[in-house]
Amino acid sequence: MTTTSFMSSLDEDEQMRLLMGAQTTTYKAGDVLLREGDPGSSLLILEEGTVEVSRQGNRLATLQAGETIGEMALLDPAPRSATVTAKGKVTAIELERDVVWGLLADGDPAAIKALQRITATVCERLADVNGMVQKEVVKPRGNVFGRLLSSVFGRK
Repeated sequence: MTTTSFMSSLDEDEQMRLLMGAQTTTYKAGDVLLREGDPGSSLLILEEGTVEVSRQGNRLATLQAGETIGEMALLDPAPRSATVTAKGKVTAIELERDVVWGLLADGDPAAIKALQRITATVCERLADVNGMVQKEVVKPRGNVFGRLLSSVFGRK
């Protein structure tokens, strides 16, 4: 079974239930895993490799094996908020929203634990954005709002 941090709180049976029907895909350097603006209905669990997350061409983050991308798609059916590009060889497991919500409806502990981890990840990333905002407000340098809009939303 998988050893990513996302799955670490699940036992082997829970991992099997959660990943039932999941697809594993391998990408090469430069491949786009998720594209900003596209519909989203799944999250990807990075098993191997490194990806770059960008919005309107502005780099937001670099993520590695063990991390998830696209987690908002399990919570919100809005279009993808960023583009994710492979920095080298990447292997990712795609987990569909319908599977997770079906397991949640059944009260499956695997889905509950997964949702807790997804929520924690979203909160961590929101805290990072809040830190960027606070850094700019506490120590403003030049066009504060232009830099914030550019770094968070990819525009000026």
